[in-house]
Amino acid sequence: MKRLVAAVVLSLAVSVFAAEKSHKHACEHEHEHEHKHEHQHEHAHGAGIEVAASAARAMGLQTVRPEKRRMRSTMTLLGRLELAPDARMSTATPVGGRVSIKVRPLENVAAGAVLFTVEAPELRAKAKEVALLEQRLKVYRDLNRVPAERESELTLKRAEREALLAGSEERDGVVSVRAKASGRVESLQVSDGAWVSPGTTVVDLLKPDRVRFVASLVSSEAARLKNGMKVTCGGQAGSLLLGFGGADGLTPVYAVFDRKLPFRLGERLQVDCVTDESETPVVAVPSACIVRIGLDPTVFVRDAHDEDRFLAVKVEPGRANGGWTEVKGLPDDDDLEVVKEGAYELKIALAAQSGSAPVGHFHADGTFHEGKDEH
Repeated sequence: MKRLVAAVVLSLAVSVFAAEKSHKHACEHEHEHEHKHEHQHEHAHGAGIEVAASAARAMGLQTVRPEKRRMRSTMTLLGRLELAPDARMSTATPVGGRVSIKVRPLENVAAGAVLFTVEAPELRAKAKEVALLEQRLKVYRDLNRVPAERESELTLKRAEREALLAGSEERDGVVSVRAKASGRVESLQVSDGAWVSPGTTVVDLLKPDRVRFVASLVSSEAARLKNGMKVTCGGQAGSLLLGFGGADGLTPVYAVFDRKLPFRLGERLQVDCVTDESETPVVAVPSACIVRIGLDPTVFVRDAHDEDRFLAVKVEPGRANGGWTEVKGLPDDDDLEVVKEGAYELKIALAAQSGSAPVGHFHADGTFHEGKDEH
């Protein structure tokens, strides 16, 4: 890995040196003939480094956008994703009989799909009883002499049969049990062909999208939180729910989200909760974006006019919280991209290039200038 990084840095240094030399000559010519365009030129061609797409992939270069964050009142919760209590659905057989499984473990099923069938002798017996009573009553009806007790008996037998079915679909004594909602087959509780009693759980389903975040906080931290507070995770918005503290002095804190999170169950996550919405947000970047070039805290930003060029920009760090750091010196631009992964490699490449240009800064008008801010 070290050899790969060294090779990438050497390649970048050679290409950047040639590009900077040619660029410097072009800049001098431009300033001599079109001095009136000085600010625009500096913005497009400030001190920086060019990175080809192949080199960027080798360096693992990744960018993020600065965010407006409430640094003082943002509380970071560390926890994991777990299934919500209502994520599991157990499906039982309403009747006794021989079961035939129609699904496999981990299979995704849609609502209404047949999970299993049960061949129920008791239902067939009930059906025969009902059919026999109906035949007898037909004879009585033909004679216009229908005993009331026979009508009551038929009604009772029909009710008993419907009670056995419990709303399930039946044909010729075979009951089909369907999924009440879409989900994934977590496990099978009985084997195919087994004889089951009424109420036996056959298939366990789970809804993978029914997840929640959970963290454990000490009482002093949990006291800062309230039910319903807004939270964010991975760009998704959600709300906070407080559990009940136990004898260990820890309080479980939950977060549920409006949309499915792009993370796996059990994965460790960071959730941000703002405890004071009245705080004024400030510009912040992930702390990993900030490197030091000499004594100057610096971030690399993508040139707005050349996506393969990155500018080394001096910043003034402020408060750090939850892996983010407040910075001053960046323009207020929603399209600005800051290097997070690969910033250290860019620092090495910039230092390796011969006659490297100094770190620059942004002016209030959004233009980039080389060197330190003299104002």
